[in-house]
Amino acid sequence: MRARGLFGNPQRDRERGPAVHPAAVRAVAPATVHCLPLRMSFDIKSAMLIASLLTLCVGASLSFAASRYPRHLRAAMRIWIGGLLIETLALLSAALRSPSWDDALPIVLTNTMYALSYAEMGRAMNRFAQRPRSLAPLLLVALTFAILCLFTLVWPSPRWRVTFDTLPIVALQLGVARAVLLGRGRLRPADILTGSLFVACAALALARGLTEFFAPVLGLEEFRPFMLNVVLIFSSILPMLGTIGFMLMCGDRMNDDLGRLAMTDPLTGVHNRRTLARVATSAIEDALREDRPLSLLAIDVDHFKRINDAFGHDAGDEALLGLVRLMRESLAVDAPLSRIGGEEFAVLLPGLGELEACVLAEYLRQHVASALLPLGGHPQRLTVSIGVASLDPATRDLRALLRNADRALYAAKHNGRNRCVAYSTLAPAPVASQVSLGRA
Repeated sequence: MRARGLFGNPQRDRERGPAVHPAAVRAVAPATVHCLPLRMSFDIKSAMLIASLLTLCVGASLSFAASRYPRHLRAAMRIWIGGLLIETLALLSAALRSPSWDDALPIVLTNTMYALSYAEMGRAMNRFAQRPRSLAPLLLVALTFAILCLFTLVWPSPRWRVTFDTLPIVALQLGVARAVLLGRGRLRPADILTGSLFVACAALALARGLTEFFAPVLGLEEFRPFMLNVVLIFSSILPMLGTIGFMLMCGDRMNDDLGRLAMTDPLTGVHNRRTLARVATSAIEDALREDRPLSLLAIDVDHFKRINDAFGHDAGDEALLGLVRLMRESLAVDAPLSRIGGEEFAVLLPGLGELEACVLAEYLRQHVASALLPLGGHPQRLTVSIGVASLDPATRDLRALLRNADRALYAAKHNGRNRCVAYSTLAPAPVASQVSLGRA
């Protein structure tokens, strides 16, 4: 019967009189009046407390998860957790402050902590992106503190305090968003989520500052509490959502690092044999389909064992790193360089026939032979032997290409080392050898 009173025709109900006995109405009315305020009330301070506690839980989860991440990510995660704790303390201070507790000092400290939290989050993102540390966020925090002291302690004015301290805080929030979204190449969904949250928070903070500035002029005094509540609610939720986004970013980075480790040689950073097989298979298929040349260099360091015996294995590692640097200086930027053995490397040269590959190989050999490398504290020269092989009617896959390049490399070693040999210049192998190689 009550539903008819709420959604029916009020004029018709008045004309017909009460539909039920008045005593029944009196029995039901108190319960109805008592329930309505419970459904309509919303306590912002309680919401801020709940959001802050949830943020602390997320921060504790991040702290636990940080121990399982690589060292360079752990450092960024710890800085982020520090900023998260500072922001949570600032929000708890704002939520727990009673209306009668409106002293100037708590206002200054709470808002300064809020600005400092964004400076720490920006520092965490710069550490995550492996960028140098900047002093600009700390200068913005100092500017925030100065504005708060001026318009709270020296010249008390809530309107000007909110208007002017909004500017450095917006700059700090946009600084975090910039560190997430710019200069990091392809963006992942976690990057977009985290960066967008900080952009939205900066937009809301700026809207509140503009409201405080224009409200007395435009007669929008009643709009000021609404904007304050929106900013408080969003500021309570942002740390939790931003931390979840940051955790997802760290997970993406760790997956990228693991994928890169699976594709590269851990010492030199060039492709490993597995990656060479994948890259070369695709390049050979394209070359055969488009009838373009393709060559491969097999490169081996001469007398490498002597380096290890004379200077130790650390010097041997230095020699390989120095050799990779010299080879990169000699080769095209996009030439895939791979380590396929202890001191043996392979270079894939799409678009180059045997003659052009031999010219490049000779330039590389001379560049390496003319350089001095500090091995074990003593300048030493390295020489390399190079075998060159190209696609031809009998060589149409990576296995055959590597086999021919290895034969040419063996010939270069046999003929005195420190030289380049093309497979086409070799005498045909005996039939028995060809059968043996075909079975290998």
